[in-house]
Amino acid sequence: MAEPTLRDFQFLVQLIDSGLIQASFKFSDIRGLLKSFNVLTPEVDAALKLVEANPVLINIGLATLKEALLKWPLDTPLSVAFGSGSGGDGGGTVANPIVLTDAQIKDAYKALAGIAATSSKALSEYLTGPNGEKVVNAFYAEMKLLAQLQVDVTAGKITKAAFLDKLIGFSADTSALALQAMNFFTGKTPTQAALNELIDSAANTTDLTDFAYAIYSTENKYIEFAVNQAMSGTGAVTFKTAYDTLSFRDAAAKIYDAIIGNAKAQAAGVNVNAALDYIVSQQKYFEAYGHDALGAKAAVAGFLMSKGLEGGVGAYAEAVKAFLTKAYDGTATYGTELLGAAKAVALVGQVAESHDAGMMA
Repeated sequence: MAEPTLRDFQFLVQLIDSGLIQASFKFSDIRGLLKSFNVLTPEVDAALKLVEANPVLINIGLATLKEALLKWPLDTPLSVAFGSGSGGDGGGTVANPIVLTDAQIKDAYKALAGIAATSSKALSEYLTGPNGEKVVNAFYAEMKLLAQLQVDVTAGKITKAAFLDKLIGFSADTSALALQAMNFFTGKTPTQAALNELIDSAANTTDLTDFAYAIYSTENKYIEFAVNQAMSGTGAVTFKTAYDTLSFRDAAAKIYDAIIGNAKAQAAGVNVNAALDYIVSQQKYFEAYGHDALGAKAAVAGFLMSKGLEGGVGAYAEAVKAFLTKAYDGTATYGTELLGAAKAVALVGQVAESHDAGMMA
């Protein structure tokens, strides 16, 4: 029997999100629960047995599984995603593993995440603010994950697709953020030099890897960056023209269709009206981050870019993943429209229809 993959357990995340099971549960806790929900299919039962036969995999928490689903292809074996042997595939190796030196892995990380693994920022456990306050540095923890990735590449456990998914996950709060947000507000991605300035620059003391953004979660980094663009960025006037006179719901609907895309959301099986209802219910939250009515609409844009990438759903999420894949291959073209000329997103236009079509909120 083949080793279980992330796909075998994808439905568990739906149960977590619906509140039926807790993210704190481990694989060893869920057999009885799945039986009680009548969702323990023969296929899942067989996959669970393989997990339970391995003393490392059995202690995987469902929160860890949920995180892995955001960073790895669904067909990734559990032993690869979690860096452990499983006995299901002869030692955890994969067919056609990627072959890279440690230096090449670090170069790839820099190309996609936009920060060097040798940067003082990446090597500092804490970042210090202007008044001496300290905050935990997420990039320091990321270096440990990168080190584990190097071990797994050396051990032949990683395919190119899985390697790229991992690096794109590392890029979520740096290049993926800047590429999406700048494209939304200005109509094109930054040049490579401008992207470097936004991510890790000695001259810019409030770039995405500095203390100014380290105090935020990834989602709130997107929101804060988007609000800054709407208030003082080069696309601020265009954004104001497009969204200032719209109601909060109409603006959210238009932004949703631009970033996620109603058709793509429908294909993902999520209800657009329900998503918009949720966003509207959180209007006070967005206003708190956005400082005023227009800023709240920009905050919605940041929120949707973050959620789209996190869930792997939508036009912007697909486009930025494709762009970063090209960045790895050295073929990315910076300073152009992220989605391509045929799919260019106009900030000024008709209010998007808020018909039933999908995307989680």
